[in-house]
Amino acid sequence: MKITKHILKRNECRLPLVVPREDGKNIPQYITVHETSLGLEKKEPEKDANHYIDLLEHPKGDPRYGYHFLCGDDQVWQFLPTWVRTAHSGSTEGNSSIAIERLVNVNIDFDKAIDNQAKLTATLMWMYDIPIEHVVPHKYWSSKECPARLLAGLYGWDWDRFIETVLTHYAAGDFFTDVDEGVE
Repeated sequence: MKITKHILKRNECRLPLVVPREDGKNIPQYITVHETSLGLEKKEPEKDANHYIDLLEHPKGDPRYGYHFLCGDDQVWQFLPTWVRTAHSGSTEGNSSIAIERLVNVNIDFDKAIDNQAKLTATLMWMYDIPIEHVVPHKYWSSKECPARLLAGLYGWDWDRFIETVLTHYAAGDFFTDVDEGVE
């Protein structure tokens, strides 16, 4: 599977450029795992990837909010190059990480979507020499219960199984080869 590129220009999503280095690149130190749910008490949304693309292109709240990738069961989208910093974690620390959202949808095969998220995580670990200890749930930064379904152990998955799957992809060299990390 190839990553579907839907790279947003900064003026489309109004993301600020926060420059941590002289060359203008954000060098990721963490990978933050998210999901598009609103918590366990809410029903699974019927919103598809187009809804989340529209939210990035036309933010209704904080325009600094964004995420780099969105994983579904049969497709992975990239919206931002990995060097762009966003406020995806609700804290400034999260700005040193790459955000990977996972669709939670009534029409999503959870196993396939989470495996795609694990493979992408392994890819980014390999690309940026990020240790597994720096693969964290959104909750790590903000105490928000996210990714809620994964943290709650629903559908036969929990955080430990996710990390094991990431490590399996990593050990096998099973990576995506088309991540956009460049500066436009």
